[in-house]
Amino acid sequence: MAKQRINMITLMNTAWARRQQCSAEQYEEYVKNLITHSFVEYERMYKSYCVDKGIKYEDQVFYVYQHIFVFLMKCDGEFLQGEYDAYCKYCNWAKIQPLTVDAVNRVYANMSVEQIAADIRLLTGLREFITPQNYESMVQGFCYFSLLGDKSFDENEYYIIKCFFEDGYDYVPATWDRFKKEWT
Repeated sequence: MAKQRINMITLMNTAWARRQQCSAEQYEEYVKNLITHSFVEYERMYKSYCVDKGIKYEDQVFYVYQHIFVFLMKCDGEFLQGEYDAYCKYCNWAKIQPLTVDAVNRVYANMSVEQIAADIRLLTGLREFITPQNYESMVQGFCYFSLLGDKSFDENEYYIIKCFFEDGYDYVPATWDRFKKEWT
């Protein structure tokens, strides 16, 4: 499938406008809906790969997404109920038990920036194999997720979400300071 350019400023502006227009519960539902379409495509690909290689599928795709949720939840140094609630909606949709708050804290404490970057690279590396709309929706969903709870977007969240954008193809401000100047 052909890729489609995405623009971080446009995605964050959309996320911000929607956040101002709806309740927290509706917004959490948007997060789940935006992210699950890409999940279905990635999981279908990986299950097919597992069948071809004779490997047992053990929800590996779910855990990649869970790592991203956990890292975005905790990278600002806070634990916000709205973020956790949206993560739980995703887990319930996937029919997998969400981590407890203590387990989220333990997972985050044991994660490295290298691990989250590798998880995101796995998704970006397969970008051309899912529909462009579903890839954009996934990134949009994580933009939405970053505004849950405190309705703010911080530097650590910027650097995580920036990893979903391809240098020289997509548009993403090169630095946090540049992002702050452009985001309205």
